[in-house]
Amino acid sequence: MKTMREESILSIIASFEEMADTILAQLKLLEKFMDEQGEEERAKIRFEIDKNEVLIDRFEILVSEKFINSIILYQPVASDIRKAVAISRMSINLERIGDRVINIINSIDNIKNSVEYKAMFEVLRVMLLSGISMVEKALLSFINNDNEYAVWTIKNDEVVDDMNSKLLINSISKAKVSDKTKEMLLSYIDLKSIITNLERIADHATNIAEASIYSIHGMDIRHTGLDTTLPKNDESK
Repeated sequence: MKTMREESILSIIASFEEMADTILAQLKLLEKFMDEQGEEERAKIRFEIDKNEVLIDRFEILVSEKFINSIILYQPVASDIRKAVAISRMSINLERIGDRVINIINSIDNIKNSVEYKAMFEVLRVMLLSGISMVEKALLSFINNDNEYAVWTIKNDEVVDDMNSKLLINSISKAKVSDKTKEMLLSYIDLKSIITNLERIADHATNIAEASIYSIHGMDIRHTGLDTTLPKNDESK
């Protein structure tokens, strides 16, 4: 018979695996969305993606709550704490991947009929498939306790980044578009890199602020935002 401590860790793992399955489903839906041309079918896929996004947000908070409760109530052994901490960190990153899917879907909706998007479609699809493969192997590494998958993913990160960059530049060079459009696309690569990195800095600052509010008030405002009513600071301190 399993102890309450063991049950608490198994419960964390179960929620994490459900979250991971949902993220992988999102990535597959994104692939379908990119391939689909019909507006009606795109709308159906978008509906499923939006529905899954709500689940992913809930899973992240659920995993976090189970992690905290396990530490406080059952004082797990060191190996279980490491596993729980790893799951907590991974769940945060899975949620961020879910956010990226939504961002990509929104961007595709904005430019799907443009010459630039059509010229870049095959390259974007290859990049997505590479990303999906890395996420799958990273998750399998944890689920199967397989170090090799983790090492493969880490080593392939820079390789994939370099490959994607070369694919983009090569595809632009060969694209059947005007020289002006080619120059514009090449400029977009650098601009997108700058914008993306600036956005990440702001994202991390937001994450720190949310963690600070949790530390001060014990309130988790992730996914609910500042609409949540926060207690006022005690000015007498």
